[in-house]
Amino acid sequence: MALTEASDPNHFKTVPVLDRLLYFFSLYAVPTAIAILSVLTITYLYNPYATQGETNLAVRSITPNAPIGQPVQALQALRKQPSEQSQRVDSVESPSWLLIDVPSAQRNNPIIEIPSTQTQSLACWNAATLTPMGTANRSAHAGLLDTIKTGFSINLSSLTLPASILCTATFFNSTTIRAQLWPATDLRKSADRFQRNNGVLEGGLLTLSMFILIVALVNREWTHVLLATWLVGNLRMGALAVGWDTHWLRYDIPFEWMPFIRQVTIAVYYLLSYTLFTRLFQTQLKQVNQPGMQCVVQWSGIVLLAAALFLPRELFKPVMQAAVALGGGATIFLTSHILYRVRSRTAFWQIIALGLVASTMFVGILHITFGKSSFANGFTGTLALLFSSVIVALTVAKRIQGERRDKVRAQTELLSNYAVVPIGMFTLNAAGIIERANPAFEKMLGFSLEPDSLNRWTDFFPPQDWNKLAEMTLAGQGAQIKMRGPGEVSAAPRHFSVKVTQTGGKVEGSLQDISEQTETIHRLQVLANIDPLTDSLNQRGIENAFANAQQEAKKGKPCALAYLELDHFKRVSGLFGHITGDEVLQQICLRVKTVLSEDKQLGRVGGSEFVILFPGESIQAATDISRKLLDSLQAAPFQVGEHKIQIKASVGIVDVTPEMDVKDAVSAANRACRDAKKNFQEIVVYSQNAKELREHNDELRLFNDLESGAAPKGLFLEMQPVMSLHRPFKTLDFEVLLRVHNSRGVLIPTENVISAAEESGTIPIIDKWVFSATLEWLDKHQSSLANTRSVYINLNGDSLNDEKFVDAFFTILARYEHLTKRICIEITEGVALNSLDNTRQFMKRLQRKGVRIALDDFGAGYTSFSYLKSLPADVIKIDGILIKDMMSTPANIAIIRSIVELTHSLGMKCIAEWVEDSTTLKALWAMNVDYVQGHVIARSMLPSRILNATGLIDLIADPEVISIAQNATAPI
Repeated sequence: MALTEASDPNHFKTVPVLDRLLYFFSLYAVPTAIAILSVLTITYLYNPYATQGETNLAVRSITPNAPIGQPVQALQALRKQPSEQSQRVDSVESPSWLLIDVPSAQRNNPIIEIPSTQTQSLACWNAATLTPMGTANRSAHAGLLDTIKTGFSINLSSLTLPASILCTATFFNSTTIRAQLWPATDLRKSADRFQRNNGVLEGGLLTLSMFILIVALVNREWTHVLLATWLVGNLRMGALAVGWDTHWLRYDIPFEWMPFIRQVTIAVYYLLSYTLFTRLFQTQLKQVNQPGMQCVVQWSGIVLLAAALFLPRELFKPVMQAAVALGGGATIFLTSHILYRVRSRTAFWQIIALGLVASTMFVGILHITFGKSSFANGFTGTLALLFSSVIVALTVAKRIQGERRDKVRAQTELLSNYAVVPIGMFTLNAAGIIERANPAFEKMLGFSLEPDSLNRWTDFFPPQDWNKLAEMTLAGQGAQIKMRGPGEVSAAPRHFSVKVTQTGGKVEGSLQDISEQTETIHRLQVLANIDPLTDSLNQRGIENAFANAQQEAKKGKPCALAYLELDHFKRVSGLFGHITGDEVLQQICLRVKTVLSEDKQLGRVGGSEFVILFPGESIQAATDISRKLLDSLQAAPFQVGEHKIQIKASVGIVDVTPEMDVKDAVSAANRACRDAKKNFQEIVVYSQNAKELREHNDELRLFNDLESGAAPKGLFLEMQPVMSLHRPFKTLDFEVLLRVHNSRGVLIPTENVISAAEESGTIPIIDKWVFSATLEWLDKHQSSLANTRSVYINLNGDSLNDEKFVDAFFTILARYEHLTKRICIEITEGVALNSLDNTRQFMKRLQRKGVRIALDDFGAGYTSFSYLKSLPADVIKIDGILIKDMMSTPANIAIIRSIVELTHSLGMKCIAEWVEDSTTLKALWAMNVDYVQGHVIARSMLPSRILNATGLIDLIADPEVISIAQNATAPI
């Protein structure tokens, strides 16, 4: 007789073991088996959707301005068109005609597929007999034509191959037309796979969205409701990206509705994404504090929605592109700030997850803009969309879980430490009455909480925004509040730090007395104007001292400012270490202060750079004191341990005028100091009327104008002709040169402006202006520049390393794309070799646009001929130093000849600059140099002279040069 459960003594011992076995079987064994079987299925089992693939057919197309009535006329016109595997159709105003060439094929029941979501209707004929084959549109079909997947199909079973198919088509939008030849069975499999993938996409995301919605309603988590709605929007954007948005829940949407639906889909999805983004990163956005950028993203979405509702497709597209570019740029800026400021791993993965899904929106926008998508309707795109959506859903759930955990942790910490910590703990009810407090809280505020007492928060502190305080506490921050001691009106205010959390309509909080800390911070702020190493003024102290001195200057009292820089001080730290360097700096400041009276202010602005403020002193008196100071520094070496270190310095001095601010004064004195070092002088003085100071002020004004976006007054362009030695009178090429006038119309040396711009970091702005102004001028005067084949424009190395400049550069270039064949960008050889990979990528990107590249100053000292194999240059510009002295230096002639031969062997052209005499010109011609440039040809001139010249001969003044040019008959 079998034992029953009650009579079995081992029953209660065996059941837990069996339970554990079943648990591990269900949790580990079954999922592992499912994963393994899935991999084996994909790898080895029969794929019912496998096909041999399609064959791309050659297509010819025309879109006539006036409709073609007869197929015969269209066929004649199409025979003259080039045959390509894809044809771009940009006009949708009139029908387009297509001619599809079908070769002989070993395929059963061949069918042509035209995979285009933008095709509205199609009618076809046998091109050989002009026999109609059928018609089709999005709602009906007849004959051998039918709709399939996102486009149309043409059945060729009744034709003898090879053959040609003549078709006329109308389109909803600009698109790219392709034709693919399939066996009938393979095309049916492809169509089935397409429908199945779309079902997976819609069913998967709708199921996920419904699940999240149910979870949200059960748990009253409204962020989940937002996520569920956003996932539906993500589904529609994914369907738009893969070309399946003409269906919803298995039902066809009328095609005439699609332009409006797509516009609204993009706008609503943008706003849903913005709302989800701000909800997920609510705390982090408050920390980075960029409300302006948030407004940019928000209003871009509102404008986009209004455009979607009220604008036709042609006007909506540019608004959409601008809104998404502006909002997307602002969002990238905000996420970058969040990653930089918050530095949270959770925030990093959340941003990565949202970035994965953001691609869906941009693919949809590309679909609307260009009529095509990179997703290619594949299963990989569907899986990527589902996977990214799941990642975002899990990220949101993880974030909400983290917020709850933080909230619970904050509450637990408050309650567990309530009675023992030396921090005041309290509980307030909804009326602001203190219901409970620990002894530390009562001691801080000086009262005893009795059962019948009625103590309010506002009896001790000002009213608080408890919601805001609770959010700050969850973010790990607290608020500082202030109160006065009871009955002590004149007593110093006491400062507290408060943190709270809200539970059940009550406020639970902690209070910490930070009065001593606040007082310490106040004392430190007094010392905030002092450099701790040298006991001299720091940047803030200098600004305050300068402001006081300037107030006296406005009353008519003189004032001067000196900029002192220690020569080669970095070598001291490099040779003897930073500790020794710091001690030397301290001794230098002590020695300087012995020379200066108490009213003179010494401040440190850099590692070994100082400013000295001379309030009440004329510039001559400041100069005399500075000479004594330099003599004191050089009188004896500085002793640090066993080392004796001799220090020299340079000083620049300027008059301080009432209208100067501290930045301009220090900048001007710094320039004077640089001039002193450059000219090997100890002191350079800029008086109020000094020419150098005026030039410096003009440069500052110019840079301020450029940085503020104002019209650059004083900047203008000149052109210097470049002569071809093979066709000297048939071309009118030139190099664009920057020139600058100051406010009085006097020409400022360009090298000074460039040098100052490089130091101030504004050289990309100048390069941008030169490039934009040149292209605008070329565009305006195209008809007068028929013989101009090459316009040479210089770019500075600092600009090439500026990402914003590079983006702006290619934006300008895209605006004047019709001029790219005439443009040749000059890049200095030294710059190219210092950043070889970046320069190579930049040069290739330019050449893809049709722009040529010239390596400038080739042979200036960095040259390695092996680099020419790596740099895709079109032109080599031989450094002028080699050209200028070539006739007196045989070595230069040998170098130039080798450069010319090498460039020609590499398929490049070469230019010789700084050609100053006809003898040099003849020698260069004999070496087979391609182009020459220099004063012997023509000096730089205003653009108007270029426009007035019929050819280069009008600009050459030297008859001997004209004679040499007339003998130059070699072909290019």
